[in-house]
Amino acid sequence: MNKAFLSAVCLILGLVSAGFLAAECTATDGEHLDANYKPEAPMRSSVGSGYVLTGTVRASGDCKPIPGATVELWLAGPGGYGDNYTGTVVADKAGHYRFQSPFPSPSTGRPPHIHMRIAADGFLPIQTECFPRTGTATGVFDIVLEPGG
Repeated sequence: MNKAFLSAVCLILGLVSAGFLAAECTATDGEHLDANYKPEAPMRSSVGSGYVLTGTVRASGDCKPIPGATVELWLAGPGGYGDNYTGTVVADKAGHYRFQSPFPSPSTGRPPHIHMRIAADGFLPIQTECFPRTGTATGVFDIVLEPGG
């Protein structure tokens, strides 16, 4: 790469990180609430081992992290859905969350997936799903919330 190109990239990255060039994020699509959803899943970041899901919760428009966002998660285990496969985590000050579970089991003829409901003060809550790739032990699923609510 030539020196001028690298200088331009460094300048743009510097302007973005300083907030002079705002990035834009598109809100994550939400879905209908799953029939297996039970509000107020216990606060816990682990319901087993074998798969770790991480991500960042951000605001649409400016992409700023949303500290304190709640991420409720539930998945089917070998015997189907149950309270032992539900948990709630809270995004840290950088908007990051982490949840550990067994690799989800297929359910109702669908591939393995993890249901998620994400909410934060001043933002519209959403429910969405993450579909881990078979054979993986980790995954990243970033969430973008729309202001409102």
